[in-house]
Amino acid sequence: CMQAAEQTGIGFTALPVLYRYGGFGSTEPVAAQKRFINDTDSFCRIVEVLRQASKAMNNVSVGIAPHSLRAVDKTLLSSVLSNLGIDNLAAVHIHIAEQLKEVDDCVSWSGRRPVDWLFDHFEVDSKWCLIHATHMDENETRRMAESGCVAGLCPTTEANLGDGFFNMQQYNRQNGKWAIGSDSHISIDPVEELRWLEYGTRLLSHRRNVLLSAGQSHTGRSLLDASWQGGKLACGRKTGSIEVGYRADFIVLDTRHPRLYARREDSLLDSWIFAGNQNPVQHVYVGGRQLIKDGRHVNEEQVAANYRRTLHQLAG
Repeated sequence: CMQAAEQTGIGFTALPVLYRYGGFGSTEPVAAQKRFINDTDSFCRIVEVLRQASKAMNNVSVGIAPHSLRAVDKTLLSSVLSNLGIDNLAAVHIHIAEQLKEVDDCVSWSGRRPVDWLFDHFEVDSKWCLIHATHMDENETRRMAESGCVAGLCPTTEANLGDGFFNMQQYNRQNGKWAIGSDSHISIDPVEELRWLEYGTRLLSHRRNVLLSAGQSHTGRSLLDASWQGGKLACGRKTGSIEVGYRADFIVLDTRHPRLYARREDSLLDSWIFAGNQNPVQHVYVGGRQLIKDGRHVNEEQVAANYRRTLHQLAG
């Protein structure tokens, strides 16, 4: 993955996954899980190898992803964070409260809901990204919003799995930070994720433009601004703004595209987010270097050939 990121020019935060147990209460893993099981020492070695490799790369940083409260316990996670030093990590991602069964199992084990348990035992701050956090009560939602951590939302995956919908109305009112991701890669379209997020919140609230920021008149702009600000924290990278000291990572939209023609400024962003599924991205720059021109990556033919070959190999 790191080599692929370097070759394609994609900014990449490597998040090796820490998985030790098969369920709450330090339940031993089943046989099928044992191939990816690690303890503190073996996991820290993996992270250190990635750190050393990333030093020779321009666009790669390293964080960690303790998989979930099912897969790690307090002692293990505390040990890993202590050994690695959280300030030395780009970010800490953890799946949490994605499904109702997970919440019920956590309560049966600890007497606490997952998000409450995490906040009771760890200092969760802007370094942390809580993936999904679908099923929270009002107190958990408040604690999460006030902490400065990022909610990592994956609307298409959560819909595909029938997980439920994040408590976005309360979280947004309390100025919680959020970003979007793809998780199971049912979709890898950021526009679709943002559209699902806004439309799902509309369906639950019975009103329009729910995620419109105060003082803003364009929901598309509000969604993009919020996701960029949360995304830079979730990735641990100085991106998401065009300003001195930040990475020159940006895209150029094709204003000749039928979806965008005759649209200007923030109205153009509304059309990009809400008006159809064709991709109007014309150019992409990463670190000031143009990687996509007129919709084509500079190494597109080679990348596509490698992709097809890999899929054939995996398919047997």
